[in-house]
Amino acid sequence: MTSVSSVSTVVASWRRWTRFIAVGFLGLLLQLAALALLTSRAGWTWLPATLVSVELAVVHNFVWHARWTWSDRPGAWGACFVRFQLANGLASLAGNAALMALFVGALGLPALPANLAAVTTMSVVTFVTADRWVFLRPERLRVAVVLWVACVMPTVAAAQVAETISAWDRYVVATESRLQRSRMSIGQGDRPAPAMAPSGASVHVPSGTISHWRGSMFIGGITLDRLLQRLQDPGTPPPQEDVVSSRVIARTEDSLRVSIRLTRRAVVRVTYDTEHEIRFHRWTPRLATARSVATRIAEVGGSDHGFLWRLHSYWRYEQIDGGALVELEALTLSRDVPSIVRPLAAPLVARLARESVERTLEALRRFLDATDPAEGPSP
Repeated sequence: MTSVSSVSTVVASWRRWTRFIAVGFLGLLLQLAALALLTSRAGWTWLPATLVSVELAVVHNFVWHARWTWSDRPGAWGACFVRFQLANGLASLAGNAALMALFVGALGLPALPANLAAVTTMSVVTFVTADRWVFLRPERLRVAVVLWVACVMPTVAAAQVAETISAWDRYVVATESRLQRSRMSIGQGDRPAPAMAPSGASVHVPSGTISHWRGSMFIGGITLDRLLQRLQDPGTPPPQEDVVSSRVIARTEDSLRVSIRLTRRAVVRVTYDTEHEIRFHRWTPRLATARSVATRIAEVGGSDHGFLWRLHSYWRYEQIDGGALVELEALTLSRDVPSIVRPLAAPLVARLARESVERTLEALRRFLDATDPAEGPSP
């Protein structure tokens, strides 16, 4: 599968490159024709003639690249054209002018051969810039910008401060109080909420960001007793992409202490060694909860990018007709997002948080649906 994907990538890149060359060749013909007319018929000197002819070729190339070469990456033409002018246009103007000054002014070459050599020299730079920035998909552009900011910011910017932890503690207390009130209302006429897609928001606190997301799913054909038994034995999280390895450190009748090596794709891929205290509580024959608190989070490698400082997970398991309703509410604390990239980073952070909840719930579903060696499939 990997080899097939690699071949497909190479073929797609080669196709894009050939289209780029074709468009560039047409742009070159336009540029040379304009240069010849301006220098021979209009009497312009080589420098202003070069600048105008290059700009004509830039506009021509942008239209064809947007409609053909990178047609699979739709985006706002205005924003793409500005980036094209900044990266490709200005680079072509400055590069061609500098190279023409070298070839014509210093080496004494004729204008047309010198211009051909300048265009050939700039073609590779132009292609890479267009592919990696100008026509980059909007979500990938956001990742690139946020990644750049995260990498260039000093490590000290990721330091936790007392105000950050205090704000986190207050938020946790408020969340757990709300969950406690909702549990106390069970049996007073409330009906369980239907399964819902993940939703949530980010809350900015001093030097940090709290991500609060929740989601739920219905699992048919399973009892609450069976569900809790499967979760507490073996006691490690269901296999999923984010979990590299896990083991139970300690166990009691209603609690677990688990060591988990997990990964987080927060702009960059980061690996953590973590420990979690998980406590189960059976409130009624039809309702149980679990509270998971990360008591240790250490980024592998010794650095601290600040992408994961705190992690709490609150689970609710309720027996309903035909199966069980499972709800997950997750709180994480991370470094603050710089205000300069917050408009770009916010959609990315939201998508990552939503996908994390989705993957966790789906992994649990697969785990509970798996065949039990002792009892066979869940009834």
